Amino acid sequence: MNRSKIIIGAVIFYIIIMAAGAAAYFYVDQQQKEQQAQAETAMQQEKTPEELQREAEKVKEEEIKRQIEEQERVKRENKKKREREIKDSMQEETINGITYYKYQWPKKPEPGVYLRPFVLSGSTRASLAYEVYYYYHINDPLQTAWINGDHLDIIAAGETTTVVFDFSKINKHMASDAEWLVESYSLTADNRVVAAFKRILSVGGGSIVYYHAGGKSRQHDLSAVEVRRIREMMELYEMLAEE
Repeated sequence: MNRSKIIIGAVIFYIIIMAAGAAAYFYVDQQQKEQQAQAETAMQQEKTPEELQREAEKVKEEEIKRQIEEQERVKRENKKKREREIKDSMQEETINGITYYKYQWPKKPEPGVYLRPFVLSGSTRASLAYEVYYYYHINDPLQTAWINGDHLDIIAAGETTTVVFDFSKINKHMASDAEWLVESYSLTADNRVVAAFKRILSVGGGSIVYYHAGGKSRQHDLSAVEVRRIREMMELYEMLAEE
């Protein structure tokens, strides 16, 4: 029994010593903080108005820098988010190290001519390209059949951009029963065509004319969907070109 009392007493004494030590540590720590705060206050009081002004200006500059960095971070995140959204609406295919971003277009649309932009991205700088796709069906009332086109006019905002094709690079295909046929060209968009695309976007529409000089032709007014897809391809191209 006496031994138990001795142990309990020792434990109580140990707890008292620990509590006293903690109180002493807290008191010393508070004293140091108060002394530090007083020293900083004294230093501030000793500074000249010019020094205080320089410090205030430095604080302001750092805050402006922080805000600019935050704005740039948000801008980068929004750009990446928008890039993902655009890509998710397209087909993505990589061939020989080149990634093609294209929309799903019908192989047998309504008879007519269509302008189909796409983007290429690889080890070199991204590029904007486009396909001119002419589709004819035997039941088409215009009965244009083979046009053997060698020109394309892109008309928007009162201006016309004429593209002259290399006829040796035309792609031609006809159904085995001659029910339908296709003519197409794929080209890189040069500065003139890019400018024509921008005019289409600026007015929200335009038209194209596919023709053989001195021969047959086919005209098409761009739909709202086609204009939107030109816009998104241009947007994706500009994003990838910056990377």
